[in-house]
Amino acid sequence: MARLILPEDFLLEKLLSKKIKEKHDSYPIGTSPIEAFMVQHGISLTNDETAISNADDSENKRSEKSKEATDLNQKRDLLWDPVFKRMRDEHQFLKKFYKPNFLEIGNWGAPITVTGRINYPPDYPNRTIIFENLKTKYDTFLPPGSSPLDPYLTQHQITLIDDESRMTASRTHALNAIDAAKEAEDHTQDRNNFMSPVKEHQRMIGDFLMGLYNDNPNQLGYWGYVVDNSPKAPKQVVSKVLLNSHKTVNAVIIGGTFKNIGSVALTVHKGKTASSPGVTVLPGETYGIAKGFSTITIINPSTTTTGVFSALRSQ
Repeated sequence: MARLILPEDFLLEKLLSKKIKEKHDSYPIGTSPIEAFMVQHGISLTNDETAISNADDSENKRSEKSKEATDLNQKRDLLWDPVFKRMRDEHQFLKKFYKPNFLEIGNWGAPITVTGRINYPPDYPNRTIIFENLKTKYDTFLPPGSSPLDPYLTQHQITLIDDESRMTASRTHALNAIDAAKEAEDHTQDRNNFMSPVKEHQRMIGDFLMGLYNDNPNQLGYWGYVVDNSPKAPKQVVSKVLLNSHKTVNAVIIGGTFKNIGSVALTVHKGKTASSPGVTVLPGETYGIAKGFSTITIINPSTTTTGVFSALRSQ
């Protein structure tokens, strides 16, 4: 049974409304197949154009704030990642210093288990707290220079107070990124509010045309709609991309949506490799799947965070 696939990506939603109006306007006045239906249900394609224009303005603001949040998080990581690496090395040194009583480094804030494994939390805020605990413990050794960590710091030319400053600066970027992300969410809600009646009109007109062309539903393609004839309904499938890695997925529905539901930017490439030009999809953004993208390769460039996405795929 043929099924109507309505777009969830904003750009594809705009394109669908444009196609509907172009097809409607191509008929002589009063002869469009959807004319009477729109009058009956109070649908105005001109009003929908105004709503889309308002939504477009909100989308531009959302995109700007989303990019700002991503940029700030990258600045955060540039400051913090080297500090985190040094902290892990410092913990390993202390673990050897206290051996066999390695649990002693728990007093330095290291999340160590009874088996001797240090399980760092995956999130940035809690990792910075671990660093603060290490610095606090280090400062308890008096006079200065009497800490068991000092020989390692001297050997590797590490100054904890400098790392503390870098951590503090990274927190400023992190907080600003949170504010920018919240603003992006607000603009997303504004965009969705403007588009809500437009999407409902797209659904109503599509359902009407499915009934009109019930013997040949592919006719809806001339109105901009995507019709799926596969045996099973497609499904929005959630997948992950590991740190600094890639993932290839098949059977992606043309006209469907790729959604970045994680916290790091992902790059989408056409085909089974990353050799083609990529499209960057920021956290919270959606990307409409165009013709030729039934197989895509997703790159996660982050070395600290797993990427998460969903894509409409046939079952």
